[in-house]
Amino acid sequence: MAARAGRGPRGERGAQADRILAAARKSFAEQGYLGTSLRSVAQAADVDPTLVNYYFSNKAGLLKAALEPPAAFGEGIAEAARVPLEERGRAFVEAALRMWDDPATSEVLRSIILAASHEPFAMEQLRVVFSTLVLQVVSAGLADEEARLRAELVATQIVGLAMTRYIWAIDGLARMSSEQVVRLIAPTVQHYLTGALGEDPAAHG
Repeated sequence: MAARAGRGPRGERGAQADRILAAARKSFAEQGYLGTSLRSVAQAADVDPTLVNYYFSNKAGLLKAALEPPAAFGEGIAEAARVPLEERGRAFVEAALRMWDDPATSEVLRSIILAASHEPFAMEQLRVVFSTLVLQVVSAGLADEEARLRAELVATQIVGLAMTRYIWAIDGLARMSSEQVVRLIAPTVQHYLTGALGEDPAAHG
């Protein structure tokens, strides 16, 4: 939790901060950074406006906290990265589907992505978080010198799946069963993890 410790019962502080973050994510996603005010966030969260500053210091602090993904996100990626390498492609796709099919987690992830689309600062923050929670974790489990590239290629599939199935809700993919999604996409992810990537055509330019 990004909120600072403060006065009052711990449970009440947590509930207030969670309401503020939920309202902030929604506002940043819909109105952008410039269109979001601390007062409007407080009003939507039904808290005193001074509490927003109290917990998050200022609007930049609130945005940074709002861009932190739920704990389940990092935990899901880390758990999939511990699966035996030959089964890890399927594990990554299944982990992504579990996160996005969970209403609470998907609401936060959707808001983060939409908020980042409005604001360069938000996009940079999201890039840092993504690099830490996804690219570093995925590449750390790979031994060869192409580990980082392989992790980035895996990300193209996982992020693309999230965008097309859950953000844009492209009809065929959005209606497809989870089992079918795994069957179709996991082999590509697995290839990026363990298959031959081939030569870079630019090297022969």
